[in-house]
Amino acid sequence: MKVNKLYAVNFRNYAACELELPAMINVFYGQNAQGKTNLLEALFYAAFGLSHRTSAEDELPQLGSEAMAVGVEYASFSGRHEVKIKKYRQQERWKKEILLDGAKVRPKEHYGALNAVMFSPEDLQLVKGEPGLRRRFFDMQIAQTDPVYYDLLVKYNRVLLQRNRLLKELRDNGGSASALEPWNEEFVHLAAALVQRRLTALGKLESIAAEIYASITQHKEQLVVRYEQKANDGTLLYPTEAAEASEELYRSLLQQRQRIDILRGNTGIGPHRDDLQLLLNGLSLRSFGSQGQQRSGALALKLSQLEYVHREIGEYPVLLLDDVMSELDDSRRAQLLLFIDGRVQTFITVNDKEWIPALPGNAYFKICGGTISEG
Repeated sequence: MKVNKLYAVNFRNYAACELELPAMINVFYGQNAQGKTNLLEALFYAAFGLSHRTSAEDELPQLGSEAMAVGVEYASFSGRHEVKIKKYRQQERWKKEILLDGAKVRPKEHYGALNAVMFSPEDLQLVKGEPGLRRRFFDMQIAQTDPVYYDLLVKYNRVLLQRNRLLKELRDNGGSASALEPWNEEFVHLAAALVQRRLTALGKLESIAAEIYASITQHKEQLVVRYEQKANDGTLLYPTEAAEASEELYRSLLQQRQRIDILRGNTGIGPHRDDLQLLLNGLSLRSFGSQGQQRSGALALKLSQLEYVHREIGEYPVLLLDDVMSELDDSRRAQLLLFIDGRVQTFITVNDKEWIPALPGNAYFKICGGTISEG
């Protein structure tokens, strides 16, 4: 997969931007707060229809503007394509349109058309950060190549939202708990289906991540990724057993926890509570790994995301590296560049372009106050 052109209108600090991107490695360099990350954000927004930096999309249009647009022309195994996302103000509200090859599409038809993987300094917290970070990483990996998973995830989140609203209503105003039964059945079906697809994907991800971690560490250590089903207090549902994806399991757990769910006003178990546990030589990488080992684990996970997409769809996604080179030591930086060399189109933001070897074919763009100049 290769991006050929990026354009943006009234996006962040770019009133108008049109950028030809012929190279496999494209480096955006310059001082902080000049607009480097905004370009990667525009690429990410074109790929996913959301920002990697904020959930408040109203922050994306340039201050004072009534409309914005982001577009990408790209090539994939299926030919040349264009994705364009427009936002405009209509009757005091912002509306969004997604166009794929000129035709208006729904988010689920757009997601996975342009595949991308983002790696930012926050992703170095994949190992020791909050479970939500690992769930987001895993969900985005699977959803890019599995439209059924994307659809299940959207439906699950809607059912979860409705069930939680009803739980709060029962807690605050009373009523019969039998009102939960229709939502429980929907929840049970969707939770089991989601976890089954997660476990299938994990079987593939784990072998890829183990291979990549071994290459990073010269085969000195063994990385294992395990799926953990958790309750909202962080405890494992079955500490000594493998994860299970069955409707019977979730139906039983909801019945057992119904009273406490009502008291708390939220659903205490389910895929939205689960986690990935990384083990290094049998020990928790989060608890016992050194900072260097944890960063190697995070790097292995992000590179495995690239390879996973490649194996699922037959081509690599584009890679967005946002200010991550300065966070890696020489060895891990070299491993990252070795992995992407010649096969993954990559967009990199750095303060100093000397961080990136001046290889033939690289393209360099200096960013200063939202102005882009080549060289």
